[in-house]
Amino acid sequence: MDARLSLRYERMVQSYMKVSEPLSAGMKALNDGVSSFAHTQAAWRFYANPVVSLSVLQAPLTAAAHEGITERCGSYALCIHDWSRLAYRHANKADRYAITHASDQGYDLQSSLVISDQTGEPIAPVAQCLVSGVGRQVPV
Repeated sequence: MDARLSLRYERMVQSYMKVSEPLSAGMKALNDGVSSFAHTQAAWRFYANPVVSLSVLQAPLTAAAHEGITERCGSYALCIHDWSRLAYRHANKADRYAITHASDQGYDLQSSLVISDQTGEPIAPVAQCLVSGVGRQVPV
């Protein structure tokens, strides 16, 4: 990616790291005087750019996992896998699927996190997979 796209990616990652509560999830607008809408529009443009691919975005995480395993693991690395059910009740999500029965609509999200065998501390997320009504989508 060029320098401009790399900077945009870094700012988007920073916005995910700034949360209002210790256990909050999701983005918070950066305190840079730019509106939330402008940040959202910039994110949309970033992801719509044909130069930006999931493999390019995953590369720093994979490198961090390899480096972290080398530095913080002894005999082996541990990889934790989690399946989370995402249930959305609003009908405008047309790609939901019936998880257990017709009225139980939503998505399944699988995540994998490499952790140290020495301390149990997280090293890097290495995979995510979203299952929807469209099928299996592997974003990372």
